[in-house]
Amino acid sequence: MAYNDKKILQVLVGELARVPERCEGYREELGQLLGDVLNFEREHAIAKSNVVKKIVDQVNTVGMFLHKSRTQ
Repeated sequence: MAYNDKKILQVLVGELARVPERCEGYREELGQLLGDVLNFEREHAIAKSNVVKKIVDQVNTVGMFLHKSRTQ
């Protein structure tokens, strides 16, 4: 992994740690989302997949998690 990539990951993980825990497991869900998006981008660079649809689906999943957690 290039230095620049490592620096970007450090910044993202640092910012993720600063996100308020809006409900139990929220920060963990966002971390999973971040990992998924990075993987989608890597796949997209190689195979030109429909990365926007994949990202939208994952963001909606995290949104539903937050919604369900808040309504309980």
